[in-house]
Amino acid sequence: MDPWLDILEIRAVLDRYAAGIDRRDWDRFASCFTEDCHVDYGRNGVYTARGPFVKAFEQMHQPPVGATLHRVTNHDIVVDGDSATATSYFDAALKVEHKGFQLLHAIGTYTDELRRTPDGWRIARRKTATVMHRREHE
Repeated sequence: MDPWLDILEIRAVLDRYAAGIDRRDWDRFASCFTEDCHVDYGRNGVYTARGPFVKAFEQMHQPPVGATLHRVTNHDIVVDGDSATATSYFDAALKVEHKGFQLLHAIGTYTDELRRTPDGWRIARRKTATVMHRREHE
């Protein structure tokens, strides 16, 4: 197996995650995670299975939340056989009316453990650390 190919495939999972949220394509979003994933999004919840996690995020992104833009960058990926770790930065902007502001902006890191499955790489564990969270005017 080519480790560079694995790294590209893992980066594609991380990009697919962001696109899934922004396009409200919940099947695409779900395809990034194992069925038994454990994800910790801090104040947005801890989930121990893909189904409830996807449902919660779908509900979180309903109106009054409008357009969103999630960027996942600065990937540090280490592959070890059929498992991998990845640390990435996230920068998320959400158009939403909240306390007199129109834009919610969050920046932080994702620390992921990924597993190679018969369907490709999937996130098995995720820990989110928010570095900055602010509300802005358009």
